Amino acid sequence: MKIDIVIQGGIWENTYLTALSYLSLDFVNKIIISTWDYEKAKCDLYPSNDRIKYVFSTPPEHDGGGNVNYQIVSSSEGIKKCNTPTVVKMRSDQTIILEDMEKLNRFYTKFHEGNEIFVLGLGTHHPYHPQDHVFWGNREDVETLFTIPLSTWPSYTNVNFRTTHLRSPLYLGAYYYSTFSEVAKEHFTNPKEYLLDDANKRSEAFEEYNKIKYSGFKPFPRINMSWHKYGGGYLYDGYYAQGERYFDTEWE
Repeated sequence: MKIDIVIQGGIWENTYLTALSYLSLDFVNKIIISTWDYEKAKCDLYPSNDRIKYVFSTPPEHDGGGNVNYQIVSSSEGIKKCNTPTVVKMRSDQTIILEDMEKLNRFYTKFHEGNEIFVLGLGTHHPYHPQDHVFWGNREDVETLFTIPLSTWPSYTNVNFRTTHLRSPLYLGAYYYSTFSEVAKEHFTNPKEYLLDDANKRSEAFEEYNKIKYSGFKPFPRINMSWHKYGGGYLYDGYYAQGERYFDTEWE
């Protein structure tokens, strides 16, 4: 089955080369690079064609904490240009080696069952917390994820997840769970009671999350990914210590 890939974010040195490399995969239909109006000059150096398309958007006025509003706007605009049943949304500052792209595609085909979206990692120390590097799922489900209202949470200045700031992947994840769970909807609607690290009713959010965890998101196995923004790979060891889990450690 063919897929469309949305590469979302600012234009990095490797963004276009990554798109070209993914086109060599026989299951990839086309690539949509969804970026910002101010990146047009960079994109002129890398022409679009029948299988690589650009989408340019105006940046949101407020970043929503952790640039989550940037991700929402550019992801949503890119997904609108997709027409395959399965869509993959990725960040523009990363490259997954082709062998592991094939691995992810085989894994998704084998284990996808319903409306769950597959991600690189799934949190256990924070409720409703997927990792936001990759969202791989049915087009309508990934589209639903990014119909989320723009965040009004403060920017990550002197960040305080205990009482002041909501983790941006948790904002996305809690919203998606809220689309099919009335309990999660209550938690998403009242995050200061349920979702902040020091929230009084955080245990109730964990109770519901642990019941419905894999109905919303499922973790992929570990892969090799270059994270160009930080000059390294995906931070498996560090994230694992923070409670993030993967297929090889969490479920089979």
